[in-house]
Amino acid sequence: MNKKKLNQSFLSLYEQFDKICCEKFGISTGGATEYINRLNNARFAPNRDEVLPKLVNFRNIRNRFAAEATLVKKSDEVSKEDIAWLRNFIKDLQKQRDPISAYLKKARAFARRRKFGKVMLVVGIVALVAAAAVAAWFFLK
Repeated sequence: MNKKKLNQSFLSLYEQFDKICCEKFGISTGGATEYINRLNNARFAPNRDEVLPKLVNFRNIRNRFAAEATLVKKSDEVSKEDIAWLRNFIKDLQKQRDPISAYLKKARAFARRRKFGKVMLVVGIVALVAAAAVAAWFFLK
């Protein structure tokens, strides 16, 4: 595959990635940047240290291509491996197997467990107070 076709494939995939991210986050533009920002802030997201530098690099390449149109014809920054990686990442994103989706699933599960723990604490306190009231009633009778 020549440089121009490789770079055009990259740009097409990157635009698809950006569009999917816009839909995911409910925004009209800047979906890829939003994904990168959220991943940057999600320190405990799975595979964050592998994915974040790749996405930042891809965004930088895309921005250079947008700033200087002739780069698409002659740049050799993009490899076939980059195209394959981005294609697989988009598939993972669509199936919610990407780092942000995994992080959000874990965060929701943690919140549910925490909420359940608080509910159980309240139930325990209510049961203890009720038992004390019943014991006091029998004792005072």
